[in-house]
Amino acid sequence: GAVDNMRVRLLPVLGTMPAIMGQSLAAYTLCELGGKPFSPVAGERIGRNVRHRLHQHFKNREKKLKDEILAKANKSLDDVPDGGCDINGTFVGPVMIDADDVEYLMAEVWRNRCAVTKERLGVVVELVRWDVSKPSTCQNIVLMSQKAVQKFDVEGRDGIEESVRRDIEARLATCKIDASI
Repeated sequence: GAVDNMRVRLLPVLGTMPAIMGQSLAAYTLCELGGKPFSPVAGERIGRNVRHRLHQHFKNREKKLKDEILAKANKSLDDVPDGGCDINGTFVGPVMIDADDVEYLMAEVWRNRCAVTKERLGVVVELVRWDVSKPSTCQNIVLMSQKAVQKFDVEGRDGIEESVRRDIEARLATCKIDASI
């Protein structure tokens, strides 16, 4: 063999190791040249069923909000244009994310953690529109635990500590950067 005391069945592994390292270095270099911070994802991917469930819960939550706003304003769904509109300071319109966006929000933006409490394991999380005056895009959706959602529904953003609010808004601002690319 080419190397003393080396087992032949290790050869296929050696080719992929330098390739992975090269890919990592190339990704880091491109991020540095592009001015975008390099932040590899440490969390695991979520399953399709979990993504689907979160997406369905979010759509149901938005539908409930829409129905409440329309009922208070004595309007019907026919009064709302296809792209949505503002009714009494609340944006009423279609849900503008899909299951792939749910995966992006969970893994890339919120790192599979509650934005408010930073809890991860053993916590049931939901997607929530951060600013109800804006549409439900990736730049306006926050991942929260059910306890945080209950508090958020009662007290709104004012019920969340100022430092946590700043962190959430900074994280949402990174979504704006990602959306413009």
